[in-house]
Parts: sequence; C-alpha cells; structure tokens
Amino acid sequence: MQLLLIDDNENLCKLYKELLKQGGHETRIETDASKALDAIRMKRPDLILLDIMMEPMSGWEVLEQIRSSSDIADIPVIILTGKVLTTQEAVKYGFMIEGFVMKPLERTMLLKVVDDTKEIINESKEQYSRAISSGLTSEQASVCRDVIKKKRILQFLHETLLKREQLMKGEADDNIEILHSLDELRQMITSEYQKINHIIENCP
Repeated sequence: MQLLLIDDNENLCKLYKELLKQGGHETRIETDASKALDAIRMKRPDLILLDIMMEPMSGWEVLEQIRSSSDIADIPVIILTGKVLTTQEAVKYGFMIEGFVMKPLERTMLLKVVDDTKEIINESKEQYSRAISSGLTSEQASVCRDVIKKKRILQFLHETLLKREQLMKGEADDNIEILHSLDELRQMITSEYQKINHIIENCP
C-alpha cells in the first residue's frame, strides 16, 4: 500500500517507515501538520497514519480538515497516539477513523493494523460489488459497503468504553461530566449496532 505518515517526531517517522517497508508498504513522511493536506493531495495515499499529539496543529484538527475536504475525505485514516482516547474524543471522532494504534508501536502491531485496514477496504469493495450485482442502487450499495467499516469502528469504540470504565474504577463516582460522557458513548454504540443490524438484513 501507498502510505502517508503524518507525525512531527522525525526520528519516530524514520523508524516507522523502516518497519512499514519491511511489511511491503511504501511510506512517505510529513512532519509539519500544517502541510498535511498539501502532502495528501500531492500524491494521494491509500492510507494515512496520523499522530494526534502535534504542535501547533493537532492530529484531530488535521483529521477534521481531511473529512471536510470532498476530494480526500474518503481516504482511510489510522490514528497513532500515546494515550487512551477520552470518551468525548471517541464520540466525536470515532466514525471519522478506520483504526487506532497506541504508542510506542511494536513492529507486529503497526503492520497488523495496516493489514487489517487493507482487508476492511477490500471487503468493503467486494460488498459494494455484490450489492450492485444484486440490483441495489449505488446509494444503497454504498450504505452496505460502509457498514463493514462501521462494524470495525464500533468494536474499537466498545473497547475504548471498557478501558475508560476500567480507568474509572476506584475513583470517586461523583465526576458527573465523565459519567455523562461514558453514558453518551454507551448509548451511541448501542444505537449504532441496532442501525447496523437493520442495514445488514437488507444487504446481499
């Protein structure tokens, strides 16, 4: 795959690039987040690896720019970060990404998430083709295609929820804001699973 790694730590970029090369992936590097969109458009990647903790522009800001730009909004994005997502981040950004990897990255972990994402991309394309062949419109087929990604993201969000609940154990249970965000994430996951199950019933 053609990858673009966006991370302001040049030494880590070189390390990750070498690891990805061993997995058969060609990787370009962009260490200036403010130039991320230009780098994406200069040579469209199959997949973007995006660090979150960057200055002066965070990875979340870059992600929002990508998803709001119609010409590149469909490019898969894997988030790289050294911390567990907050529930607020999971609710806001969960469906904008294809994957999530915790730093420091082990070689097998990094290659696995890239390969898993590639598998999801291929499976989504096959689902779209099946839907079209069965007589569904392109819009209906796109819904069937996108459900493949949503299933994976919901699994990731559920894992995030469990991690946040584990971190909350032993702490005072009077933090209303955190408890509210946990409930919001839990409700979102439940609601989206119900939608997905309904969609699957109508897909080939």
